[in-house]
Amino acid sequence: MITIRPKICAVIIFTVLFIAAPLLAAPSQGHLTVKRYNLARSRYNEIKFSPKTARLNNWQAAARAFVRAYKTNPYSDRAPASLLTLGHIYFKMYKRFNNKDYLHKSLTYYDDLASLFPKHPYADDALYHTARIYALTEGDYKDAALTLARLLAVYPNGDMLKKAARDLLRWKAAQARKEKARSVRVRAAAHNAKMALHMATPGPGMQTAVLKNLRHWSTKDYTRVVIETSKPVIYKGFLLKKQKDHPRRLYINLRNCRISRRMQKTIPIHNGLLRRLRSAQYKPRIGRVVLDMNSVSDYKIFNLEKPFRIVIDIKGVKRRARAQTLLPAPLVPKNPTLAQQLGLRIKRIIIDPGHGGKDPGAIGVGGLREKDIVLKVAKMLARKLRSRLRAQVILTRTRDVFIPLEERTAIANTKDGDLFISIHANAARSPKAHGIETYYLDLTNNKANMRLAASENATSAHNISDLQKILSSLMHNSKKQESAKLAHIVNRNLVDEMDKDYGGIKNHGIKKAPFIVLIGAQMPSILTEIAFITNPKTAKRLRQHKYLEDLADGLANGIIQYTKVLDLARR
Repeated sequence: MITIRPKICAVIIFTVLFIAAPLLAAPSQGHLTVKRYNLARSRYNEIKFSPKTARLNNWQAAARAFVRAYKTNPYSDRAPASLLTLGHIYFKMYKRFNNKDYLHKSLTYYDDLASLFPKHPYADDALYHTARIYALTEGDYKDAALTLARLLAVYPNGDMLKKAARDLLRWKAAQARKEKARSVRVRAAAHNAKMALHMATPGPGMQTAVLKNLRHWSTKDYTRVVIETSKPVIYKGFLLKKQKDHPRRLYINLRNCRISRRMQKTIPIHNGLLRRLRSAQYKPRIGRVVLDMNSVSDYKIFNLEKPFRIVIDIKGVKRRARAQTLLPAPLVPKNPTLAQQLGLRIKRIIIDPGHGGKDPGAIGVGGLREKDIVLKVAKMLARKLRSRLRAQVILTRTRDVFIPLEERTAIANTKDGDLFISIHANAARSPKAHGIETYYLDLTNNKANMRLAASENATSAHNISDLQKILSSLMHNSKKQESAKLAHIVNRNLVDEMDKDYGGIKNHGIKKAPFIVLIGAQMPSILTEIAFITNPKTAKRLRQHKYLEDLADGLANGIIQYTKVLDLARR
C-alpha cells in the first residue's frame, strides 16, 4: 500500500490545475470573442443602413465594440474581419464628419490587417481599400499605383485581382495627367514671369495687347483652338467642373489684353467635343476666352511666337462603340488589293505641302520656289497612294494658299489621319550642298538642325530655343518611336529610288528637330526635305516632270513599306 503525504498531494493538484486552466478557459474565451464580435456587427448594421441619421456617438460606439472584440483575442478567426470593418467604419466617419483623424485611423487598421494577417483572404481587400484612399481622397496616384502593384504581385489569385488591375491602369494614367498638368503650369509660369519682367519695364512695351483672331478645329474627341494677340501676353488656363446649368469648360485669362466689341462674341459650334467658343472683356485689363466642352480627358496649352499665338489642344473622352450584331464574314476577293491584304491598317494619310501663298519657302536657282515644287510632288504622291494603297489621302492645301503651321497639324488631327507627311525642299549657303534628309519631332542640340527648324518655322534661333523648352514637356504624349521608324523607312526608299536613275544622291539620314508643324500631331509624323533647291544640278532636275514623279514614287514606296511593317508587327 502506497501512502501519499498531504503536502505532495496538494502540489500535484495545484500543478494539474495550473496546466489545465488555459485549456479549460479557451472555449469560454473563444465564445466571448464570437459574442463580442456579433454584438459589434449588430451595432454596425444599425447605422450601416441609415448612415445619415446616425450620430457621431453611434459610430464611435460601433468602432469601440469592434476594438473590444479584436482585443479579446487578437489572433482569433474574427480578428481580420474586425480590423477590416474598423477600416470601413473610420473611412465612412471621415466622409460623414470630415475629420482627417478618422481617415488616418482607417489607413492604420487596413495596414494592420495586411501586415498581421498577410495570408488571410481579407489582406488583399485591405490593400485595395488603402489604394482607393490614396487615389480618390488624397489624390496620391503614385502611392495608389504602388499599393496596387504590391497587391497584384503578392495576391495573383485574390478576389480583388480584376479591380486592382483595372484601377492600376486608371491611376497610372491619372498620375501621368497630373504630372503633365504640373508641367503646363510650370511652362505657363515661366512665360508669365518673363512677361511680368517685360511689363514692369516702362516704355512702349507696356502697351495693351489686342485680341486679333480666334480659330478652332474640332471633332468628337479632339479640339485645337488658337488665340492670336497683337503682342505677347501673360496667360493662364483654368478647367472647371460641370455644374447643373453649365457644361465642363476651360477658360484662359489674358492679362494686359483688350478684346474689342467686335471680338466679344459667342460662336456656337456643336460639332463634337467643342460646344461653343466665347470671348469677352472680363476686367479692364484682363480678356477671357472660354471653351464650353462636352468632355475633357486631357489638355495642353503652349504658345508660339511671331506672331504670338496661344495654342490649346484638348482631347475628349472617347466613347465605346455600341455592340453590333455579328454578321457573316465578307467574302475575300480572288485577287485582293494591297489595302485589302493589309486590312486597311493605314486608312487615311495626310500630306502637307510646305509653305504656300505669301510664304514662298526657300528660293532656289533661277527663282525656283519651294512652295511650287512641293505642291506638285504632293499631288503626284496623293495620286500614287490612292492607286497603289487604296487609302484615303488628304492634302492640307491643293493650291497656292497660305496656311499657318498650327492649322496644318489641326487638319491632320481633325481628319483622324493615320500618318502625317510634310514635304519640303532644302536650301543651303553653299551651292554644292545636295541630297535628302528626313526629320521627326524631338529635341536637338545640333545647330544646323536648329537653323533649319527656324527657317521652316519662320522664326529665330532664339525662339527655337524657347520652343524646345515647351517641347520638352509635351514629348511624352507624342508618337516619337513610330515617327522615327516612319522617317527611316521613307528616307531610305526615297534615296534608293532617286539613286537608281540619277546616282550620287547623298543620304543625310534621319534627324530630329522642333518643327512647329509636327507639334501636337496624334499620329506618326515626319518632315522630309526631298532636295536642295539651291544646288544648280538639282534645281535643273526639279523643273523636269519625270524627276518630280520619281520623287513621288520614292515617297510612296516608303509609306507603303511602312504599312507592311506595321501590319506584320500587329499580327
